[in-house]
Amino acid sequence: MAARPKVHRSEVGRAIVMVAGRRAKVDDPHRWRLPDSPDSDPREVLDYLRKFSGASTPRWVLQADVCDALTLNNWLWWEDRRRELHFLRAGRDRGLFLSQLGAQVGVGKQGVLDRIDRLEALLRYDRPDEKITRAARRLDQEARERAPDELAWVECHRDEIVAVIDELAGQADRFAIDEEGREWLDELVIDARDDDLRPATMVVLGLASAELRTAPAVLELDSSRPFAVHTVLARADRLRCDFAAIGASAGSGRPVVAAD
Repeated sequence: MAARPKVHRSEVGRAIVMVAGRRAKVDDPHRWRLPDSPDSDPREVLDYLRKFSGASTPRWVLQADVCDALTLNNWLWWEDRRRELHFLRAGRDRGLFLSQLGAQVGVGKQGVLDRIDRLEALLRYDRPDEKITRAARRLDQEARERAPDELAWVECHRDEIVAVIDELAGQADRFAIDEEGREWLDELVIDARDDDLRPATMVVLGLASAELRTAPAVLELDSSRPFAVHTVLARADRLRCDFAAIGASAGSGRPVVAAD
C-alpha cells in the first residue's frame, strides 16, 4: 500500500476556508456553527461536515466537501503519528518500562521498539512547517540542508513532475479556471519553467491538485466514468504518495524507488 500524501498546514487552512466559503455561498443555515479560520481545529470542521451534509445541500458542495475533508483527515493521520512517536520517546526518556508502554498500545516490549523504529522511519523527513511560497523557499534555501534522499527523488522524477504540472495547467485552461482558483497551480508552472523543483514542490503540488479537484466545473462532470482531468489528478496523487514513502524506505535500508 502506498504511503499517504503528506499534508502541509497551508493545505489544511485552505481546505477549511474553502469549506466555509462554499457553505456561505449556498446560504447554509447552520454555517454559524462552522469554524472558518485557517487556524481552526480540523476535527471541528470534519464533525460539522458529518452532521450537516443533508439532502438540502447542493451535490457539488457535498462533493467538494469530501475532497477537502479527506485532506483534513490526512493531516490528522500524520499528526497522530507525530504525537504517538513523541509520547513513546517521552515514556522511554522518563523511565517507563517497555511493558508499561506496550500495554497502552497493545504490543509487547519488542513491539514498542519496533513501533518507534517504524514511526521514526516514516517521519524521518517529515517537516509539517515546510516553507512553500517561492519567496520563503529562496530565503530558506541557504539556511537549511535538504535531505539528500528527497532531493535525489525529485531530481530522479523531474521529468514526470514537470509533465504532471503541464497536464494540470492544461486541464485548468480547459475548464477555464480563473486566476483566483489556480493560485498554487500558477506557482507550480513558474517553478517548472524556472527549473526550480525541490521537496517543497510536492506540497505545492497537493495544493494545486486541490484547486483543480474542487473546481465546480470539474465536480459537475459525469461521475459514472473517469475523464482526463481525473487521470491527471491521480498521477499527481501517486507522485505525492511515492514521495511520502521516502522516509520509510530510507529507514528500512531499502533503496528509494517509486511504489508499484
